[in-house]
Amino acid sequence: LSNVQAMPSIESVDAWSYKNTALLAQSLVYAAESHDLASCIMEGYDARKVKDLLRIPDRYAIPMTVALGYDFEERSEAIDTPRLPVEEVVFEESFGNCWSDEQ
Repeated sequence: LSNVQAMPSIESVDAWSYKNTALLAQSLVYAAESHDLASCIMEGYDARKVKDLLRIPDRYAIPMTVALGYDFEERSEAIDTPRLPVEEVVFEESFGNCWSDEQ
């Protein structure tokens, strides 16, 4: 046997909580799928605004949100949207190098 022992790592409470929240979200998504529900795990939003909107106390954090719902049924006619064309917002290799799906 070796005299070398693994150094224990002590995580912060936030790191531990965020990892466990991710595991819970994954289980929720799997369960939703088994009931024919679509899901979307999201992060990168303004958590302060979400906390204000939902009246969540400051001592809690929101590492992610999960949207659940039924799949959208495609319409037969196209709907005009204010979205930019894909080639204006998706780039390849570097910013400004327009992406093309023609390979």
